[in-house]
Amino acid sequence: MKTLVIGAGIAGLSAAQELRKANHQVILLEARSRVGGRIHTDRSFAEVPIELGAEFIHSSQVPTYSLAQKLGLRTFHYNQHNDTLVRLPDGALRTIAEVGTQKQGYDNVRLVDWPEVNGEESLEAYLERLGERPIPFKLQEYISDFDHPRYLSAKAAREYLCDPSAEEGDYRLLDGYD
Repeated sequence: MKTLVIGAGIAGLSAAQELRKANHQVILLEARSRVGGRIHTDRSFAEVPIELGAEFIHSSQVPTYSLAQKLGLRTFHYNQHNDTLVRLPDGALRTIAEVGTQKQGYDNVRLVDWPEVNGEESLEAYLERLGERPIPFKLQEYISDFDHPRYLSAKAAREYLCDPSAEEGDYRLLDGYD
């Protein structure tokens, strides 16, 4: 069977690999002059690779981590609790490590305490719909790691609240994500 995969980002490359394993004849079509999608490592600027796109492997529980281990790629464990900034309700900025003692009551977040998401609702709309309630420290962390809540998926954020691997930290590929 012949199959066309459009896009040579990580999803397209993974799909092509799985299809090949299933004995498909695969054509991979990419519009750019390089593969990788969001993964874009620049080696022209410095002696070390500079990541211009995807940068981290988010925990040892995801498939990319086991693939990196299988390929013998060097990783560096990065624990964002040491230097990621969080804005406190009073407006002050502190590192996650500094406010660690203030996260009492948020360590045992249960998904059942957070209502279902309406379709593709943004995190901003979801939180507005829920009204006044304390935002768990773990969710504050999630928002600080990414972007404004209007651009974040409420479904992904809700799942993250109960993901035990989220506490582990991230891994950086020392020799480049590409």
